[in-house]
Amino acid sequence: MFLEYFTSMLVAALVGGLIGIEREYRDKSAGFRTMILIAVGSALFTLLSQLVGGGDGESTRIAAAVVSGVGFLGVGVIIKDGNTIHGLTTAASIWLVSSLGMAAGAQLYDVVAGVTILTLLVLWLLPPFERWIDRLHDFSEFWITVKNTQKAEEKILNIFADEGIQVVQIRRSRKVKGERILHIKANMNDRQHQEISLILAGEKSIIAFND
Repeated sequence: MFLEYFTSMLVAALVGGLIGIEREYRDKSAGFRTMILIAVGSALFTLLSQLVGGGDGESTRIAAAVVSGVGFLGVGVIIKDGNTIHGLTTAASIWLVSSLGMAAGAQLYDVVAGVTILTLLVLWLLPPFERWIDRLHDFSEFWITVKNTQKAEEKILNIFADEGIQVVQIRRSRKVKGERILHIKANMNDRQHQEISLILAGEKSIIAFND
């Protein structure tokens, strides 16, 4: 009986370690040891829920508590930096590793093997494809201060239009009575960003410019 239980823990440690290696390689906050501990802990809680929970639905309550607890753990690795959010993939990996640990604790080894392979394929093979997709719709933001007139704003927007750049969002705020700040978000690649920055930097009607 002990060997059967311990095998579940070893399987959980193995799959947690495999996914943890990928996170460690990419220098993420939750790496090799963390993923192993999450997987083994989830497997142990699942095993205890079967042994202690009995037949009155207590086992499912313990499993649900594991899911909630891991959710709070995942939130801890998500960091908001300005308009950018980091750590979502790591948080999702923590959540998935926990589910693999629970499956190992329930001795569903075929499911554990299949999902682990699928997860490793997603983590290792899809990032280049994801970066390629991101390059197709890169967005740049500009803060441009002009005179507080509609004519001055139209001149700036015409510059973007002449360069074939799509403006997807524009916000306006007033710095002082005679000036208007345009916060422009546009869809462009790196080459277009460099070209439009040079044009805007040399435009005499622009009071201040930042990108």
